[in-house]
Amino acid sequence: MKAWVPRLRPPSLAALRPYLLFILLWPVAGLVIAGASWFFLVRNLIEDRQAAERQALDTTAGIVQVQAEQTRHSLALVDQLLMTIRLQWQIDGGALRLDRFRKIADPAGMPLNISIFGPNATLRLTNARGIWSREELNKVDELPFFAVQRLRAADDMYIGMPMPAAGSPARTVRFSRKLVNQDGEFSGVAVVSFDPENLVAEYDRAQLGSRGFLAAVGSDGAPRAMKWDGSSDRIGALPANLLLAMQSPRGSAIVPGREFADGVTRYVSWKALDGFPLVVVAAADQPHALALYRERESASRQTARDASVALLVFVLAGMTLSGRLALQRHRLTVAHDAYRKATEASTEGFFITAPVYGDGGRIIDFVTVDCNEQGAALAQLTRDELIGKRLSTLAGKLPVEPAAALLTQAMSTGSAEGDLEALAEGPVKHVRVKARRSGDVLAVTLRDVTLERAHMLNLERKNFEDALTGLPNRAWVGKCLPDIVSRAHARGSRLAVLFIDLDGFKAVNDTYGHAAGDELLQIVARRLKVAVRPGDRVARLGGDEFIVILENLHDNGEAAQVAARVVQAFHGGVAIAAGTATVGASVGISSCPGDAHDVDTLLRHADIAMYEVKTHGKNGYQFFDPAFYGAIRQRQQRERELQAAIDENQFVLHYQVRVCATTQRVVSLEALVRWNHPTAGLLYPDEFIPLAEETGMIVALGERVVDCVCAQIAAWSDDGCAPVPVSINVSSRQFNERDIHALFTRALARHGIPPDRVEVELTESTMIRDPERTSSHLHAMHALGIRLLVDDFGTGYSSLSMLQQLDFDMLKVDKSFTRRLGTDCQGEVLFAAIITMAHALGMKVVAEGVERPEQVEVLRRLHCDELQGYYIATPLDAKDVQAEIRRRRAAIV
Repeated sequence: MKAWVPRLRPPSLAALRPYLLFILLWPVAGLVIAGASWFFLVRNLIEDRQAAERQALDTTAGIVQVQAEQTRHSLALVDQLLMTIRLQWQIDGGALRLDRFRKIADPAGMPLNISIFGPNATLRLTNARGIWSREELNKVDELPFFAVQRLRAADDMYIGMPMPAAGSPARTVRFSRKLVNQDGEFSGVAVVSFDPENLVAEYDRAQLGSRGFLAAVGSDGAPRAMKWDGSSDRIGALPANLLLAMQSPRGSAIVPGREFADGVTRYVSWKALDGFPLVVVAAADQPHALALYRERESASRQTARDASVALLVFVLAGMTLSGRLALQRHRLTVAHDAYRKATEASTEGFFITAPVYGDGGRIIDFVTVDCNEQGAALAQLTRDELIGKRLSTLAGKLPVEPAAALLTQAMSTGSAEGDLEALAEGPVKHVRVKARRSGDVLAVTLRDVTLERAHMLNLERKNFEDALTGLPNRAWVGKCLPDIVSRAHARGSRLAVLFIDLDGFKAVNDTYGHAAGDELLQIVARRLKVAVRPGDRVARLGGDEFIVILENLHDNGEAAQVAARVVQAFHGGVAIAAGTATVGASVGISSCPGDAHDVDTLLRHADIAMYEVKTHGKNGYQFFDPAFYGAIRQRQQRERELQAAIDENQFVLHYQVRVCATTQRVVSLEALVRWNHPTAGLLYPDEFIPLAEETGMIVALGERVVDCVCAQIAAWSDDGCAPVPVSINVSSRQFNERDIHALFTRALARHGIPPDRVEVELTESTMIRDPERTSSHLHAMHALGIRLLVDDFGTGYSSLSMLQQLDFDMLKVDKSFTRRLGTDCQGEVLFAAIITMAHALGMKVVAEGVERPEQVEVLRRLHCDELQGYYIATPLDAKDVQAEIRRRRAAIV
C-alpha cells in the first residue's frame, strides 16, 4: 500500500507576480551593475590619466623650481662678481689686479674666465687669454657683450649666446657689465665666461624620461643651455607655441608631439628668473610619464572583462535560485502571514515567554514560547534555536540573572523595564527590555540601544577631553578633582597638584604662528605623560596651562621629583615642523592637606606658586608659600598703575637724533616713550614694556604713542621748525592684532601732517608669524608714503631678500654688531657684508648704539649711511630737539 503524500496546488500566476519582478530584477541589476562598472572604470581611467598628467606637470614644475633657484643663485654670484670687479676697478683707478679673483669658481667648481676691455674695445686684462680668438679681438666693438653694454643706458648684466671657445671644442657663455669711471662715464666692459653646461644641473632620467630635457632659455627664445637624457650636446629651438606661452613668468603646458621634431608629446613647465632674462624649462616625455597609467589601464580593462563574464554567470544562477525560492517563500508567507504582520514589521525583537514554577509556586526559570527573527538575532540565535529553550540555558549569550530578575518583577508588578548588556560577540552590546504580563505569559520587546549608548559615551568623552591634545580638559578637572580630594580625605592620604605654565610659548606663537603653537602643545602633552608616574593624571586647563594630579604621596619630596622631571623634559628645546622651539616649564605645587583642603584653594595656591617661579627666572618649580600673596598683590598693583597711566596719559616722549654718517646732518628722530610715574619718577621702557606686552596693554599704549608723535610733528610744523621725519616703534603684538595702516591713516589725517614725516620701525620677529598678512599691510603702509625700517636687525629670523620683498627702506643694525667695531676684524667684516648686501637690495643702513669715536670712523669707511647712539646724541625732550637740530646745522655750515 503506497504512503499518502499530500499534493499542494500550484500557486496562481497572480500570487507569484510579486516574485516575478524579483526574478527579472537579476538581469536588470546585472545590466545596471555592468554598465555602472564600465562607466566608473572609464571615468576612473580618464581621471587616472589626468592625474598622471598633473603629476608629470607637478614633477616638471618642481624640477623647474629647484633649477630656477640654483640658476638664479649662480647668476647672482656672477653678477655680484662683475659688480665687485667694477667697484674695485673704480677704487684702483683702472689698475685692477685679477689675481685677487683667481680663487673664484663657476657653479660647477671650475675657475672663471675674467677679462676686462677698455672703452676703445681693447683687451686690458684677462686671466685666460686663450679663450679669445684673434678674429674676436679684432672686432670686439661688434661683439654683443661689448656693443650692448656701450650703447644701452641700463646698468645690468648681459647674457650672451653659447658659442665655441677659441681653440677648443667646448662652448662658452659670456656675461658682461659696463665699467664706469668716477664720473660715471663708460670706461669699458668686464666679462666673465664659463661653460653653459653649468647653467643647467644634471637631472634624473627617471623623472623626465629618456626624451625629456632641461634647458635655460633666453628672453629672445634662444636656448643658452639644454640637456637631453643627461647630455648637453643637443641644442635646438623650442616650439613657437611654447615660446609664446613662456611670455608668462611661470606656467605649465602639455605640448603635443606635432610641435616637436621627434613627434613626442611632452609635459613642460617653465619659470622666469627674477632679475635675469632667462627662463628655466623642464619637459617630461609622454611615454615615460604615462607608462604606469598604461599598465594600469590594460590590467583594469582585462579585469573588467573578466568581471562582466562572472557577473553574467552570477545573474543566470541567481535567476534560477530566485525562481525556486519564490515558490518556497510564497508558501511560507501564506503560513505565517498573520504572525509576520504582528511582529516582523517591527525593528524590535518580540518574545512570548512563560514562567517555570518550582516547589512552593516560586518562579525558577522562564521558557520561550515564540519569538520573531529580530528578537532571536538580538540574542545571537535563530528563531528555531530559541523557541522552547529555557532562559537558564542561554548563559554566555544573555545576562541570565539580570534578565530573570526583570522578568520576575514583571510577573509580580505587571510590567518592568531595564537595559541589559549582551554577552555574545557581535554588533549588539546593549539592549533595552520591556516586559508586560498578559495572563500567564509575558510579552517582551527588545530594542538594540548599542549606538545610543555609544553616542552618549562619546558625548561624555568629548565634554571631558581636550580636542587638541587628547588630555582631560578643564571640565574634567572640575568634575573629577573634587571626588579625588574627597577620596584622599576619606583615606587620610596626601595628594598634590602641579600647575604648569610653559615659558616662551607666546614667542613660538608670534614667531611661527598658531599652527606651530598647536603642534607644540601636542608634543608637550606627550612629554608630560612620560614625565609623571604611572597613575598620575595630566590635564590641560587651556592655552599653555596644564595640571598634574598626584595621589597617594608619602611626602612633598615625591611631588618635587615629579616636578623636576617635568622641568627637565623641556631642556634642549622641542623640535616642531617650523624649527626648534625653545620653551621651558614653570611649575607651582600645592598639596592637600597642608596648603589647602578644597579644590578651589588647591588650584589657586598652585597657580600662585607657579607665578612665583615665573617672576624669579622661570623654568623651575616651587611649593606654595603664603608669603607669595605679597608678590601677587604687587604685580596686580603695577598692572593697575599701568592701566591708569594709559588712561591718564602719564607718558612722555623723548627723541634721539639720527644723523648722516658723512655730513653729521640730522636726518631723522626716533621717538622713545618714558613713563612719568607719580611716585617712582621717570621709568624707562625696560621697566614697563614687558608687562604691557604680557597683559596686552601695549596695543593701547602704542596707539597713544602714534597719536602723540603725530601731534608733536604738527606742533613743530606750526612753529615753523624745519621738517624732520620721526620714527615710531610698533610692537609685534600691536602689528599682529591691529590694522596699523588704518591707525596711521587716521592719525595723519587727524593732525594734518604728510606721511613722509613719519617712519615705522618693526622688529624681525614681527614679520615671521604671517608673511602674507605682513606683506599686505606693509605694502599698504608703503603706498601711503610712510618709510619702513627694520629695528634691531640681526637678532631675529628674517633674511635680506625677504625684507626687500616686504618693501623695507632701511635696516637699523643692532647695537651688538656696532659694539664689536674697532675691537675685532670679524665684527667689521660682518658689518661690511650687511651694508654691501643692503645697498645691493636698495636699502640704507643705520648703525645703532654708536658710543665711541673709532666706531664712527669705521662706519664711515664702510659707507654706512646713518648713525644713532649716545655718542651722537642722548635722547632729548621735545622742547630741546629743535635747538639740537639748529646747533648741528650751524656746525656743518
